[in-house]
Amino acid sequence: MEVIIVRHGRPVIDRRVDGTIADPTLDEHGDWQAERVSSWLAHEDIDAIIASPKARAIDTVRPLADALGMEIGIVSAFDEIDRNSSVYVPTDIWATHAQDLLEGLAEQRYDDIGYDPPEVFTKRVHTAWHEFVAGRPGHKVVVSCHGGTIREIIRAVLGDAAPSFHVKVEFASITRVRVEEHRSVLLSLNETGHFDADRIAMRGPMHTASTLKP
Repeated sequence: MEVIIVRHGRPVIDRRVDGTIADPTLDEHGDWQAERVSSWLAHEDIDAIIASPKARAIDTVRPLADALGMEIGIVSAFDEIDRNSSVYVPTDIWATHAQDLLEGLAEQRYDDIGYDPPEVFTKRVHTAWHEFVAGRPGHKVVVSCHGGTIREIIRAVLGDAAPSFHVKVEFASITRVRVEEHRSVLLSLNETGHFDADRIAMRGPMHTASTLKP
């Protein structure tokens, strides 16, 4: 099984003054990112599409699901660490727009800001990943989720090499994992070629290469 993990596109800022859980849609650039990554992946032999329950994850692969005539399955445990937060700010502008979140994280006030404690988040995602792999929902499966979730999935794949691993996962980037009988292998990380090229044909027995058009 090959798992194609997509980080959601760039969302809008969402601050809920009523204390409800923030669940932003994509901003204009995020919609463009979703169209690009979906157009790219529509050329592959996808047989299942999975997303976290957050709107930003679902919206990112909605164009792909529509193009392929597929339903989007939801795996709640692939939600982000901020799953109960009333505030969402795109991570690329945290320094200027999310001082409250940065302070809450620095002071480990996870309940106050609606975040899972890191150890709880790690256990949730790792457990969900192993259950997902055991279930093998298809030969080539797209999973749309979040930057933190993707980092934890990669740590679950890397195993003993994971403690020193950290990467900034780009909006609407692609990460690929091949699941073999007794192990999983990280094939790629942070693919973003779909922002700069169009895929017009499939090549090769693995159906992963492509012909690119500027």
